[in-house]
Amino acid sequence: MNNKTRISIFARAKEGLVSLRRIYGIKNRYSMSDFARNAGLPVEYLENIPTSFQGFLDFNPDPRFVAVNRTLPAHDQVLFIARQIAACAQQRRCNSLALNRPWKWEMFDAAPAELKQKISEMDIEYRAHCFMLLFSTGDEFRAFIRADLKRFWSHTATDNVVLYHLSVLRLKLWFAKTYRKVMPTSFMNLPL
Repeated sequence: MNNKTRISIFARAKEGLVSLRRIYGIKNRYSMSDFARNAGLPVEYLENIPTSFQGFLDFNPDPRFVAVNRTLPAHDQVLFIARQIAACAQQRRCNSLALNRPWKWEMFDAAPAELKQKISEMDIEYRAHCFMLLFSTGDEFRAFIRADLKRFWSHTATDNVVLYHLSVLRLKLWFAKTYRKVMPTSFMNLPL
């Protein structure tokens, strides 16, 4: 029987990063609640709410707060806050990694309702994952990944998927615009 311990690259990397963090005192400057407050959405925690209800964003056109269920696990609370911040950022037309060019915003506005909904959901989830990575604590982020690993890895190519859909839409609109210029209106009104 082999009793030698195996060396894990990930374990060594984690040890190195933890030691650097301890040496230099590196920790997150802001928590997700602080980030939400700085974004203009202070977090309010709700009491005596069933666990199936996560919370809500203020219903005004310009939201003023995020209400979160206090009984949820910490990583679900942080994910909910991140999603609401991401939705507000998209509503305020802030650039993300997926929607980062003026032409992409124009195509997003011109997209059919189904495609617009799909891109919007993907972008909000992508932004929320980035916010989780930047502003959640290490324990919350690890719990978020352990809760559903597929959910985390499913958004690694979101920017490429959004770029593909918007590029196809841009090409279709360009072709339709060019076709209207080339085809005289007299030919379009001829009876068949």
